[in-house]
Amino acid sequence: MAYDDHKRYQDKAAFSSAGWFVAGGLAMALIAGALLYTEGYFQEDNDLSIELNVPNLNADKIPLPETPDQPIVPNEGN
Repeated sequence: MAYDDHKRYQDKAAFSSAGWFVAGGLAMALIAGALLYTEGYFQEDNDLSIELNVPNLNADKIPLPETPDQPIVPNEGN
C-alpha cells in the first residue's frame, strides 16, 4: 500500500515539474510577444524617420570653403 502511494506521489511530482516548465516557457513567450507588439514589430510599417535637432546658437553664418567648378582628377603618376 505504501509503495502504491509513493509511486502515485512520484508520478504527480514528475508531471508537476514538467507542467511548471511548460507554463514558464509559455509565460516567457507571452511576455516577449507583448514586448514585440508594443514596439511595433508585427506592423508592416517600413518607414524610417531620423531626426537631428541642432540647437540655435544665434551665431552668424559659417562661410563654406570654395569648391572648384571642374572635377578634381588625380595625376596618373602618383
